[in-house]
Amino acid sequence: MCGIAGLIGTRNDVTRERLQTLAASLAHRGPDDEGIDLVAIDPHADRSVGFVHRRLSIIDLSPAGHQPMRDPETGNWITFNGEIYNFRELRRSLAASGATFRTASDTEVILKAYARYGRSCVDHLDGMFAFALWDASAERLMLAVDRVGIKPLYWRNQSGRFSFASEVRALLRAGLAERQIDHEAVASFLAFGSVQAPRTILVGVYQLLPGHTLTYEPQTRTVSTARYWSPSQSGTTPSSPSDVARVLAAAVTRHLVSDVPVGLFLSGGIDSSALAVLAHHVGAGDAIESFTVTFPEASYAEGAYARHVGERYCHRHHELMVSETDLGSALPAALDAMDQPSIDGTNVYLISRAVRAAGITAILSGQGGDEVFGGYSTFRRLPKMMAAHRAVAALPWAMRRGLARSARAWSTTAPVAAKLAAFLTSSGGAIGCYAVARQLFHPDVRQQLCGHEQSDTDSGGAPTEAVTSLQRELSGLDASRAVSLLELRGYLANTLLRDSDVMSMAHGLEVRVPYLDRELIETVFRVPARLFADARLPKPLLLRAVQAELPPEVYRRKKMGFTFPWEVWLRGRLRPQIEELLHTYPAEHALGLNADACRRLWTSFWSRRDGVTWARPWALHVLMSWAQRQGFV
Repeated sequence: MCGIAGLIGTRNDVTRERLQTLAASLAHRGPDDEGIDLVAIDPHADRSVGFVHRRLSIIDLSPAGHQPMRDPETGNWITFNGEIYNFRELRRSLAASGATFRTASDTEVILKAYARYGRSCVDHLDGMFAFALWDASAERLMLAVDRVGIKPLYWRNQSGRFSFASEVRALLRAGLAERQIDHEAVASFLAFGSVQAPRTILVGVYQLLPGHTLTYEPQTRTVSTARYWSPSQSGTTPSSPSDVARVLAAAVTRHLVSDVPVGLFLSGGIDSSALAVLAHHVGAGDAIESFTVTFPEASYAEGAYARHVGERYCHRHHELMVSETDLGSALPAALDAMDQPSIDGTNVYLISRAVRAAGITAILSGQGGDEVFGGYSTFRRLPKMMAAHRAVAALPWAMRRGLARSARAWSTTAPVAAKLAAFLTSSGGAIGCYAVARQLFHPDVRQQLCGHEQSDTDSGGAPTEAVTSLQRELSGLDASRAVSLLELRGYLANTLLRDSDVMSMAHGLEVRVPYLDRELIETVFRVPARLFADARLPKPLLLRAVQAELPPEVYRRKKMGFTFPWEVWLRGRLRPQIEELLHTYPAEHALGLNADACRRLWTSFWSRRDGVTWARPWALHVLMSWAQRQGFV
């Protein structure tokens, strides 16, 4: 796992000093090696390509895996972040077609795959990846990210200078992005708790959407993007539960390929516990070490469940007790590690730090289990919301608007009232209902906080580009798979995966997500709808693959999302620093937030009024702290 960056422009732009600044900004992502290369664009002698790489060695630990890497046969260059799990099979296939290899790395396999298949090489790659590849003969740059966005990649194109990096901050620190906040991105953060791709918090900087490639033509200075994969295109041949079980085992096996020890995040829930069972079954149980976070607050702790599974199926089980004192001490560093503001991620920062300190550099995570196998409440709620809206749609529009106004008059901050108002004025489609279900702040509240008008549309704050892409992907999907796609493209990609990437890489730790394996997602999407859900069992397709060996108390108990006791801690040790920030924040600042409205919301939380839960004041604290720490305030 690594950090990558690069730049195309004039020789005055593409300097070694600027590339070194990019590399230094990404040093935490790759402590094992650094690579910087300058490539002239012939015959345009005044223009150059600069590639940067910071390496965390996981596969092929030898110097032969050094990047950026050049293919001597084609002259093509690549800087690559990620792991290709099928690289050995792909290597054998390419070698049979005449390709010659000089290293044992998956990076070289991508170069050879591009030489053979061109831009469609991504169709042959299974894994998590973000890479930039310079085609020397065509004088063209290609960027690509994996199918679900495990490895993010950000880019900017302005005035003949094209730049990209694994983190937004790297572009900012190298002077390749303007110090200007995108207020539409701030609105999307307030709507969902994280900035929604393809927007980023900075004006003019974009994130490449999951399952997409980007092509930059230096001669015309043009950018084009294309989607190369969607789970909605998984095929029509039905899958069975036995197919899912078989592919699950294969996915876990692929994700255990490594030249360093691999650990396991073990929360005590179904997803991570199932991974422990599956890893044991494929022969890794004697080597894998499990790690869990627990808390003094008993109602938030799942340590007993994790311990039961970890001690039974893993070589060694570790528990990390985190108190509000521990969090208070670590919080400044965790906030500093944020690339973009997000209400999630601090938990990943703390456990990643502990795992890395234990000598582990690669670890399995159960992320994606809820999205792929239907674990969230949205899988039950959205179909009901869409059905209920058909009755609402029969009402005259003026009546619906009146009812929405009444709900808002009841309370502009109470989540129930806000969601009801948004539901009444939505179209009732999958995207609109998902936005209502996942919204953090209602449009009325966002308007109070931002001081400018908020759109009350089905997007709920998501960028138009993302909504348009989603609408195409949703075509033809049944209700359960539609929710799965929305969760994969929404909460997972924009919050969980992005935070997992940046917070784990802050400690040089690679997080692997077997449930987001391409073959597994496609197999689950082809299972008949009647087999996807079961009133008696949560996530039946996953559970039936491991149920015989999973302790019943793990899957029969009420679902607990893995979260810190924020509701308690914000009223305890964290309260003084939140209030200090709120009361000292300047009235005029780059975010454009109304500081008085932010303080009123905190008062509502502290006095337990209007149903304001911890996520809302915490979101404001994170956003304001991020801007302050990045020098915008």
